[in-house]
Amino acid sequence: MTSDTMLQELFAMVTWASKTLDVPPWLVENELTRFKMRELTFDKIRVELDDGSYRSFAATVVLHCLPYPTHEKPYKGGIRMSPAVTPEILRALAVEMTLKCGVVDIEFGGAKAGIVLEKPASAYSRKELHRIVEAVAATLIDNAIIGPRDYVPATDVGTMPEHMDIIHRKFWELTRGQRDGAPVTGRTPENGGLPLRVEATGLGGLIVLERVIEQGAIPHAGDFPKLIVQGLGQVGGNFMRLAAAKGFPILGVSNTTGAVYNPDGIDVRTLPQEPNAPLDAVAGEHIDNAALLIKPCDVLVPAAVENAINAENAASVNARAILELANHPTTGDADAILSKRGIIVVPDILANAGGVFVSFEEWALSFQARHRIEIPRTDAEVRRNLTDEMRQATDEVFAFAKRYQTTLRNAAWLKGINRVSQALLRKHGGRWSS
Repeated sequence: MTSDTMLQELFAMVTWASKTLDVPPWLVENELTRFKMRELTFDKIRVELDDGSYRSFAATVVLHCLPYPTHEKPYKGGIRMSPAVTPEILRALAVEMTLKCGVVDIEFGGAKAGIVLEKPASAYSRKELHRIVEAVAATLIDNAIIGPRDYVPATDVGTMPEHMDIIHRKFWELTRGQRDGAPVTGRTPENGGLPLRVEATGLGGLIVLERVIEQGAIPHAGDFPKLIVQGLGQVGGNFMRLAAAKGFPILGVSNTTGAVYNPDGIDVRTLPQEPNAPLDAVAGEHIDNAALLIKPCDVLVPAAVENAINAENAASVNARAILELANHPTTGDADAILSKRGIIVVPDILANAGGVFVSFEEWALSFQARHRIEIPRTDAEVRRNLTDEMRQATDEVFAFAKRYQTTLRNAAWLKGINRVSQALLRKHGGRWSS
């Protein structure tokens, strides 16, 4: 599946949801299904490597839609760093971010950014990655793209809280501290980030899963559904750890080195601390990632890459439900197959929205904490807010599903489009309508 196909699928979802909700066509055409704002690529960002040579790196920022007043709310979306970054994939993910914010009632516009590496991040030293991030940040700041009221990035594939610290420091260095508010979220706690942000996406997914179970949507034997988690990075690793602590049996896990499946349950204490270290010490059947996706379980949790569940493997998925923690892990063709088979899919724009919710809290609090190192909000309070918001958003998605007699994915898109379109109508005051 190409990135262009992925974007076409998303725009088809936007169009369907908009028609279902009677959103004015002028609003759909001018705001939701085209890139009304900016898409910028910088392809000659020079960085010195450890051996003294220089390389040029490319970075792209896609700003999809800003439903709220530009002087009050920014665009929001992670910045990823990988050889697989393309403008096409960034466009698709920016659209999803617009709707994700709508699902959890966060007043951010949707965006996504990416840095194209020549080789996998593991092939660069830590210092080289820091210099790459710093050089890209300087370019984006100099071009007035990154800023507390403009575009506020966070971590994504290949980037970590320490990279957000670098962007934050570079912003204040180049702007001389003349602007209030944080230009990034997801910083380390030592540099003003909320401690909960690192695990927020995984925790938010667990809260959603628990609420879906309470709704009776996932039949299972025993006290807890049995899980398979594809991907042990920041999202999947934290989700797996939190779910296991709650009592959820973990039957399978995977990372970039391979996968392990054990129908009797995996002892999570034997998993390596590093997300992509070999899984040799874990007891069970050692298989590849593709095989793990079709092993028996109650809930399959794709938490790694886009399009992992596709037309080739959807008919073989052996789960009662799928909780999408990765961005767009299921293709449109696969979604149709899963729906016909009666497999519940909890969509990414609901399931992994915990990260952007906590990012909003961190961003909003930063305007009150300009002269403080730490943002004055306790972990317990943020955790309560996240729990309340994710449970409420899940209940509202179920309400849309019941009202329109549709799937949870369709219901989440209806909720997101409803929130975003109403904000856009207020923003434009009907001046484009006939």
